Amino acid sequence: MGSLVVKLGIAAAGLVLMVVSFLMHSYKKITVNYTVIWELLGIVLILIGCVPVFSEWTKRLASGTGLAFACVGAIFLFEEFRNSVMISQLLLKTREMAMQVSMLNQENERLMNELERISSIVEGSDEKEEKKDIIRS
Repeated sequence: MGSLVVKLGIAAAGLVLMVVSFLMHSYKKITVNYTVIWELLGIVLILIGCVPVFSEWTKRLASGTGLAFACVGAIFLFEEFRNSVMISQLLLKTREMAMQVSMLNQENERLMNELERISSIVEGSDEKEEKKDIIRS
């Protein structure tokens, strides 16, 4: 009975992991690469929980050991998932900042070209004024 609970817990953890990673990706909280990794890990956990060949080791666990294993595994999965969410958020923010810098550089280049055009017009009008002054003298 104890090994059955551990098997079901592992399969449920895999299913929850897959659902949560899909939802986090749909809310743009995690990147595609991390979503694929977590989905694959969820499939592996489901297979470990459901396929008897992969879950033979659960029969050797004592009931307290299985509970400790589940708690440590859940904490580990939660923390690693949280880390991948934070890394994904930083990557998304970096991309957004890079796009903003690119747009600012384009705006700066456009303003510099406009400034050069205006300064050439002003220099041209100054030369005409000097010629008129020379002619008047």
